[in-house]
Amino acid sequence: MLEKEIKILDINKDEIIKKLISLWAVETFSWFIHDIYYDFVDWDCNKLEDNKRLFRVRQKWEIHLYTIKRKRNKSCEGWEDWLKVADEWENTITDVDSFKKVLEKYGMTQTREKKKHRTSYRLNEIEFDIDEYDSIPPLLEIEAKTKKEIKEYIKILWLENHIQKDFWSRKLFEYYGLEYSYL
Repeated sequence: MLEKEIKILDINKDEIIKKLISLWAVETFSWFIHDIYYDFVDWDCNKLEDNKRLFRVRQKWEIHLYTIKRKRNKSCEGWEDWLKVADEWENTITDVDSFKKVLEKYGMTQTREKKKHRTSYRLNEIEFDIDEYDSIPPLLEIEAKTKKEIKEYIKILWLENHIQKDFWSRKLFEYYGLEYSYL
């Protein structure tokens, strides 16, 4: 699946939720998410971080997922700089401990982790995720199939004057001057 999204920083969570509900968006999730990232321990060409990929195990409520993401080169593919574009593959894990052992067997180790509270809304095919981390103001991720849809909902939600970023969580922590926890 091709993921296209933008992060909008420093939002008023209550106002955004009221606007989404007035548009008939449906709440699909509200709980904590715990992400654990893995990478190869050696420093050869297989290292995921160097190849703009990530491998994540996520606990979302009682569901466990593994995700592989690969950033797209936006300039080569005609995407605008302000939009985060990545290939994303996500699957359910039924036995997390066994899965972690398999990762270790193939040379991967846990490198970092993060926790956040997420409230998600869906309107047609568009996903709105409100993320709350410790020490970071709430932010909104808008994920849609096209950049036109994303721009449209930025206007509808009156967020044109808010800071919009295409970065992943590591850059988000850096933006706010916070240390991103590496293990």
